[in-house]
Amino acid sequence: MLHLLFGGLVALMVFLGFWQLDRLEDKRQFNSNVLERTAVAPTAVENLLQPGNVSDPDLEWRIVTAAGTYQAGGEVTIINRSLDGVAGYSPMTPLLLDTGVVVYVQRGFVPLATATPPPTTGRVVVTGYLRPSQARSVLGAVDSTDPTATEFHRADIGLISSRLEEPHLSMWVQLIEQSPAAGSPWPQAARPPDLDEGPHFSYALQWWFFSLVALAGWIVVARRAVRAARVSPGVPGGTSS
Repeated sequence: MLHLLFGGLVALMVFLGFWQLDRLEDKRQFNSNVLERTAVAPTAVENLLQPGNVSDPDLEWRIVTAAGTYQAGGEVTIINRSLDGVAGYSPMTPLLLDTGVVVYVQRGFVPLATATPPPTTGRVVVTGYLRPSQARSVLGAVDSTDPTATEFHRADIGLISSRLEEPHLSMWVQLIEQSPAAGSPWPQAARPPDLDEGPHFSYALQWWFFSLVALAGWIVVARRAVRAARVSPGVPGGTSS
């Protein structure tokens, strides 16, 4: 039984090392996608999406422009956000485009103790990252389906757009800047995505080191068991008197 335990432990740690390498490859692919897509010149959001189109993951992180008027009455709040260790939230405001279509704009981060600054009135031109609608994970918090709800855990466009009468886009815009600029430091606009590779490679090395330590311990225990069996062949695991 002890040998099975050691064997399983070593196999698990070897697996976790390769899992970290898989995560590293995913991060490198993410970084490559972001660099490639943000290098494309900004384009009007209506040139990439039309109402009824589903979220296209290949469009995420494209930089788009959106010209129109904020609809403050339809604003919702994405709760449980954080920035630099500060708790807060992000207002998402529908922007009625000049074409008559609505796109949601996440205007940035606001600290929890700060009241939501109202969106700019009049016509604005927003520049930001195009982002897909977010779905609930298996263990994620459940958002209310009440059409009067104004607080949500994620930017689920299908859910938060239920109050809209106008046609809307299935993806949303994470604001980088707008013209004219807002008259308040909050919400703080989006920062560029983090493109480092993270600690995955070092974690993989750590798991493999731990597996070697466990393997060495396994060998030590096995050798002691063999020596004990030779000293007392009639009593497995025993010692001589």
